[in-house]
Amino acid sequence: MSVDPELLVSKGLFPENLPPVYTASAIWKALNAKQNTYAVSAKAVGELCLYNASKRGAQRRVFAIPHPLFIKEQGLFFQSHWPDIETLFSAAIGSASRPQLDANGPRHVRTTPHAELPKIRLQRLSRFKFCLITDVSRFYYSIYTHAFPWALNGKAAAKKDGDWKLASTFGNRLDFLLRQAQAKQTIGIPVGPDASKIAAEIIMAAVDQSFIKRSGKSAPVYVRHFDDYWIGGRTHEECEKHLTNLRAAMREYELDINETKTRIISTKYVFAETWPSEIEKAIEQTFRKSRWSWSEAQEHQVLATLGHVVERATDENDDGIIRNAIRVIDRKMLWNDNWPILEHFLAQCAVQFPHSFDYVARVISWRIRLKQAVDLPMWTEIARVAAGQHSELGRDSETCWAIWLLKELGAKLPKRLSDSIMENCSGFVLAFLAHFSKNKMASDRRLLDKLRSLVIGDPFAGAFWPLSVELIHMGVGDPTWEKADTLAPLRTLHKAKISIIDWAALPKVFAKASPSDSDDDEPHCAIEDFGSDYENVDEEDETRPPMDSEEMELD
Repeated sequence: MSVDPELLVSKGLFPENLPPVYTASAIWKALNAKQNTYAVSAKAVGELCLYNASKRGAQRRVFAIPHPLFIKEQGLFFQSHWPDIETLFSAAIGSASRPQLDANGPRHVRTTPHAELPKIRLQRLSRFKFCLITDVSRFYYSIYTHAFPWALNGKAAAKKDGDWKLASTFGNRLDFLLRQAQAKQTIGIPVGPDASKIAAEIIMAAVDQSFIKRSGKSAPVYVRHFDDYWIGGRTHEECEKHLTNLRAAMREYELDINETKTRIISTKYVFAETWPSEIEKAIEQTFRKSRWSWSEAQEHQVLATLGHVVERATDENDDGIIRNAIRVIDRKMLWNDNWPILEHFLAQCAVQFPHSFDYVARVISWRIRLKQAVDLPMWTEIARVAAGQHSELGRDSETCWAIWLLKELGAKLPKRLSDSIMENCSGFVLAFLAHFSKNKMASDRRLLDKLRSLVIGDPFAGAFWPLSVELIHMGVGDPTWEKADTLAPLRTLHKAKISIIDWAALPKVFAKASPSDSDDDEPHCAIEDFGSDYENVDEEDETRPPMDSEEMELD
């Protein structure tokens, strides 16, 4: 199977973990789908629309959404040169992140799930006493776009002629398409689109090739997942030699080792963490007992188990533990029998661990739609406070999920909140905000006028393109936008008056697998099965040796 440009756009354009109202389904047709030749020229320039998202351990990750035309053309490039790209991928013998193309799943491009990495590391590294662990410093944000033709066509040939129209050095076109999508910047590629997963693997497969070549007859045994490396060594000195070779291979493509995360440890610590199974077992045992005979003692035991989860997440500064616990409770269908306690556990999760807010919002929405009891005033207050606090900090993902929860609760958005969101959040969030006015769920009657005034730069391909798409879809765009000198191919979304917001979209768990599914077949779980290649917490794998391990400091 080769890359399908349509699926790269319709399934692989937006960040992976969004409220269900976001949809790219109408974009492909508006892009002149039948045209399968390149339309991006030197005058076609776009900007990235950013989306600031939460990440495990109170960290942040900035996703970026390019104008879809550039993703379409990257898809055409991958499709045309897929045999050459696959040849490069095949040479990266230790890669566990080779793109897998999926025509039917939620994303077009998938990679090895984090949950499978411990087994892969065990199988490949079990014969080694030591393991070098390292990764690339600020990987996606530091990739040099000119390195793509180096990886695909060789550095000498690419530097000899950088014409992006030449067939002999075809990698120059990928370099060109990536630059044009981000205001001609050569440093970094967008985090989020499926096209970037393929592009990133091209660079890292080339690094692997150089690393293997530099190692000579002693071929390294390693596992790489995106930019994370685990490299086996029989001695500490052998691991240091691998580090020297890998550092040189990275620098060949203008990348750097992340020195702060580089260490050599005993291989016995690199297989898996034990806490997920421990927490799952504790939850299952505690709640299974409470189902049959709810007593004061069992209530204390439930509270103690939940308290242990919170305490551990707090002590380790790891809100992935909270997400994992919520996921376990959901999978084991424990909500209904234990709701008087679990509702308030979820409330504390939403307030204290913002990275879990999307899971909490899914559970509350699911219960509302199933007409099950929730404390509406409490959740309205929590959602409004969260929207206010996170929007003031420019935290797009938490803000977006908070206002989606308000929508599900049927609670209006006060003017002070919409003002804060407009002042601090990205155009991607503002595209959703516009529909609160359209659906009479915003207190500010001037909301659409204010949103229109926020569109600066190129209204069709600039950083606010998602917002201007929605405003034109609603018939409230600015007539002066037509005077922009944007090329016609970058205007097609607006000309077609499409929308990327489906206000009435159901949560994913309510989506029927097929038209024959019974309307009475209600979902038993609140959180859909989805994975993320950008650190979905309940699947994320991290190998962190205990404090008293045999970790060795590097010189």
